[in-house]
Amino acid sequence: MNARRWLPRRARRVFADLNDTHGRLLRRLARRTVEFGIRPHLLRGRIKYLHGPRTVTYGQDELLVITVVRNGQLYVRSFMEHYRALGVAHCVFLDNGSTDDTVDALCSFPNTTVLQTDVPYGKFENTMKRYLAERFSPGRWNLCADIDELFDYPFSDRLLLQHFLRYLNYHAFSTVVAQMLDMFSDAPLADVRSTPEDRVWEKFTFYDVTTIDRPPYEWVDRPRDDIRMHWGGIRRRAFGTDNGLTKTALVLMDGKVKPFIEWHHALGGVTADVTCLLRHYPFAGAFVDKVHDAVRTSRYGATTTGEYVAYANALEANPKLTLMSKSARAFTGVEPLIDDRFLVVSDEYRRWADCYGATRR
Repeated sequence: MNARRWLPRRARRVFADLNDTHGRLLRRLARRTVEFGIRPHLLRGRIKYLHGPRTVTYGQDELLVITVVRNGQLYVRSFMEHYRALGVAHCVFLDNGSTDDTVDALCSFPNTTVLQTDVPYGKFENTMKRYLAERFSPGRWNLCADIDELFDYPFSDRLLLQHFLRYLNYHAFSTVVAQMLDMFSDAPLADVRSTPEDRVWEKFTFYDVTTIDRPPYEWVDRPRDDIRMHWGGIRRRAFGTDNGLTKTALVLMDGKVKPFIEWHHALGGVTADVTCLLRHYPFAGAFVDKVHDAVRTSRYGATTTGEYVAYANALEANPKLTLMSKSARAFTGVEPLIDDRFLVVSDEYRRWADCYGATRR
């Protein structure tokens, strides 16, 4: 006979709650064991070196960019030109099974390292990114950017990257939050075509932030009201999806920070008083074909594949779907986003930019 039947109702409820709590703790422990113990070991045995230096030496006021990529040939030129102009020291790419000319395109640029693996992206996404950060940037800053993301920081038009990083070092910050800004063109999505020779910022010049929710960002080292978690945006308005648009993308691997927790966030860091920008170009190329491929292969895991299903349904319902509306704005730089409080800039950072900004060429 089940002894629980003889317990008072309140005691049975407490017993059930304890059971549920114990189960959640065990499941969390199992997930952490797989994520931080088993998968890193499996990944290391399935990494292939292709090109560039196997170790990268760079300074405390320099930046390494790390990227996991698959079939990103369309973006390679834009990506490399942007980050070289920004002053990045080196880029490390982990190719995850490209079937186009992504690898050859990446290897044609200087200051790049290219690796390759065949592990399934849906299960190993965080593990792959964490592997690159831990292997190539111990004690140094790294930026994790997807191949369709271009990073920028406030007042970069007059403040060199090294002086931006020196600001972070001077104030002992170790994590920097970045907000994604989805960029699009004024043409219907089905009519958009891009080539590897395009510079994506010249073709996709519009954005719309009117449908973004901004609750507090919970992944910070101390409570603060200025840094927000962004949800939704243009993809919510067009497709009904609830995309997360906030990442802790810039990290100092000081031995205390644990990056890529629940995909885009970090623990153990000291959060900077300035947030940065990731211009995101998801609509380049043959967007409709990309959507259908993502739905067919389910490469991105259940959650993200569900988003692509929503894209496919919206495009089927309206083959001439456009993202343009009266609320769309042309991108003219970072400062309007500061004025709109899309990005955070402290008074201390403004004074730093005023002091050191004259060195920007």
